[in-house]
Amino acid sequence: ETDQQKFDLNLILEQIGPFGKFQFKLFSLICISSFVASTNFLLFIFTAREIDYRCKIPQCDTNSSIIDASYLNFTVPVDQNGFSKCIKYQTYSNISGELEDQCYPSFFNPNQVESCSEFIYQDDEVTIQNEWDLGCSEDWKLSLVGTVNNIGQLVCLPIAGYISDRFGRQKAFLWSVLLTAFLGLIRSFSTNYIMFIILEFLEPALGSGFFNIGFVLAMEHIGTSKRVFWAFFPTVFCVFGVAGLGVTAMLTKNWRLLMRILYVPSFFLASYRWLIPESTRWLISKNKIFDAAKIVASIVKLNQTELTMEAKDMLNQALNEETSVKLNKEAHCKRSTNRNPSIKPKENKLKTFLKSRKMVLRFINCSLSWTATLYVFTGLSMTSVLLDGDIYVNFILNSVIDIPGCMMTFWLMDKFGRRRVLSFSYLACGAACITFIFLKGNTVALQIIFMIAKLTVSMSYTTINFFTAELFPTELRQSLHGWCSVFGHIGSILAPFTLYLAKYMESMDMILFAAFVIPAGIFILYAPETRNKPLPDTMQEAENL
Repeated sequence: ETDQQKFDLNLILEQIGPFGKFQFKLFSLICISSFVASTNFLLFIFTAREIDYRCKIPQCDTNSSIIDASYLNFTVPVDQNGFSKCIKYQTYSNISGELEDQCYPSFFNPNQVESCSEFIYQDDEVTIQNEWDLGCSEDWKLSLVGTVNNIGQLVCLPIAGYISDRFGRQKAFLWSVLLTAFLGLIRSFSTNYIMFIILEFLEPALGSGFFNIGFVLAMEHIGTSKRVFWAFFPTVFCVFGVAGLGVTAMLTKNWRLLMRILYVPSFFLASYRWLIPESTRWLISKNKIFDAAKIVASIVKLNQTELTMEAKDMLNQALNEETSVKLNKEAHCKRSTNRNPSIKPKENKLKTFLKSRKMVLRFINCSLSWTATLYVFTGLSMTSVLLDGDIYVNFILNSVIDIPGCMMTFWLMDKFGRRRVLSFSYLACGAACITFIFLKGNTVALQIIFMIAKLTVSMSYTTINFFTAELFPTELRQSLHGWCSVFGHIGSILAPFTLYLAKYMESMDMILFAAFVIPAGIFILYAPETRNKPLPDTMQEAENL
């Protein structure tokens, strides 16, 4: 191919260097978007949180609505969790007239109960439960909110992945950001549960992919040597965002105000249209060499980098001969590798992927890992507000614990590789969940073991997100990453109902969490290691990992 100019992006990225004005600007912006995206990720924990409530006693609750009123001792039966929330004692049938509105112990029959039709809620917090009276027989609607949110994300991720791979990372990012902001803000004005739950589905279904898209866009601008270093920052800002959600919820204690505060900043991310360039790696995969070369040239200028003569000639050739420059996709592998670069330009990438047994098995393995990770991560995040102590402090602490987890994860990934770190984090999380089952009554020990479980599953979340992006080729990276996330969100969908089940079957949540992560820790060892290897651009490069 004497007439075909090879454009080796990896060569130029390594010469540009890992540290410069461009990298600082790019990752500063991606960190901001990661923070904003993560504040919405677990928002349903607070908007649809079950708050303290009790049965309303019409004869007694006339002038006040005290949650722990003294007359509960003779008006409401006691179950294993304290005063029953859903049933009350009947009044004797011979009580009538003016006496019906009197609150005396002798008026209530402890041998006859009836279901409660009205409820008294704690008045220092507003969630959709007390706003729309979702107590007892209606409390399943609270669990449904988290499930519907995750179904929406499940729908969005493959669509966002396709749009990102087909039309570009930048367009997909902007589309996701604006739809998230618009639909989230509208949801804060919901007038009833039906409107709320519909928008709870539509908002993530149409706009929840911008964290993954932004993460992949940033990673595709970084060379091999410092990919792990730079990936740390968007991930840790995600942790800050989740902790920020807890702080904002603690300060507002009103679901409508909370949502408005968290969704408005998303509108400002639309300015990224002019602040972040399209992925050069994606442009090259679409044979848009001239456009990629222009971006690379601007990066070289901004970073004030001195390229070698070979790299300069390659860049100048791409800039000066737009119509004649064509992509030899094999130029992105190691330059010393001698392979046949011929790839049919019209070949369907998805069909090529499905024909590869190795790639399909890799996809299945990643999907199982994503399912286990998000199932346990979501479940433990929701459980954190059910532990003894202040729910907001528990949530914030169990979010902040992810920061040292992130730092340790990226250091371990760089030193020991992705595969072993992921396997260790799964097995350690499973062991912590099993240990939690056998600790009874020791609050401090339970908190410590719970935080270990949360720390290790957060390590697995960080690693699998990074690892998946390295296992698949540029031409299908966002789509396959999105589909793996889809299977992950099946786990997130199951998590709220697992906690609902645990109300009736003690420790069932921890048993199921361990049953998911331990097999995942074994299976992931069959995936290839990607440490110190360049991102694969073609299917053949991905197969050869």
